[in-house]
Amino acid sequence: MSKLSVKNIAEAIYDASHDKSGNELGLVLKRSAQVLKDKRMLGKSKEVLIALQKIIDGKTNTIRAKVTTAKSLSDQERKKIEQDIKEKYKGEVIVSEFFENKELLGGMRVEVENEILDTTYRARLEKLEKFLMK
Repeated sequence: MSKLSVKNIAEAIYDASHDKSGNELGLVLKRSAQVLKDKRMLGKSKEVLIALQKIIDGKTNTIRAKVTTAKSLSDQERKKIEQDIKEKYKGEVIVSEFFENKELLGGMRVEVENEILDTTYRARLEKLEKFLMK
């Protein structure tokens, strides 16, 4: 008997729901919630949803990115960043979120999966400070 883990539950939900829609999908999701309740795992529902999203992203070759800049970007700049991410990570679909943070001074911070590319001025200044302190 396999252990009931967040990943196992997410895989089971995906397998049961990936080809369903409408009422059938609703029934599968209600049953999934009931299983979480019965197994006293409702507190782990957020983790299950995150694991389910990762499974779906893997099947659909979707890349999720979070981009933070000091100033707002034009649509053309956003599309260029998305295209660069698509090429680097070989994704078919890019889902990106863009944020502004005035404290960055300039540059950009891009988070994709477990990788962070930090080219903000603040990060560069911190690296320079560490180098000079050696």
